Amino acid sequence: MDSRKKIVVFGGSFNPPHIGHAVAIENLLRLFLCDELWVMPSSDRRDKKIGVSGKDRLAMLDIMISEFFPEVHIIKTSDLEINRPGFTATYDTLKELERFYPNDEFYFFIGTDAVGEVKEKWVKGDILHEKTKFVVINRPGAPLPENLPKNVILLQTETSGFNISSTFIRKLLTNGRTGMPYITKGVADYINREGLYRS
Repeated sequence: MDSRKKIVVFGGSFNPPHIGHAVAIENLLRLFLCDELWVMPSSDRRDKKIGVSGKDRLAMLDIMISEFFPEVHIIKTSDLEINRPGFTATYDTLKELERFYPNDEFYFFIGTDAVGEVKEKWVKGDILHEKTKFVVINRPGAPLPENLPKNVILLQTETSGFNISSTFIRKLLTNGRTGMPYITKGVADYINREGLYRS
């Protein structure tokens, strides 16, 4: 019996997790057969300081997933990146996954807005471009670029998607709004209880 799992990694800052992330997850689950989906909040990157702790973002993800996908048991949240010291880089994550789970097959789930940047802008992007497997979802306003990595699976989405940014939601929260309906009630309650995103 083959025990090899096909695992998709959906990384991002998730600051905060919102309905656009949920739509992306639904598209993946419907259109790509996998054994597990790991939703993985990142720590700070060389080009981006997040500000809200990994612990809080992981907690919000758990809440959002339980609200949107209560019966889907293949979705896991992962603290791998937020527990690693230093800056986040996808290459380091891939190497760590390969070391810890050598018998499994990993795919990275990204949007059309990011897939064209892999080779030139990502740490060790030339290696990722040649060897890493990507599952790509359409992002509104971001057409599929020409310079694609070698191993790309493009999801033919049936929804138009939601062009919602966490930056926009953070502005709402900073101005005293709840963030709803762009975030779930459970996430909004957590943010209010923990005093996150206040000016």
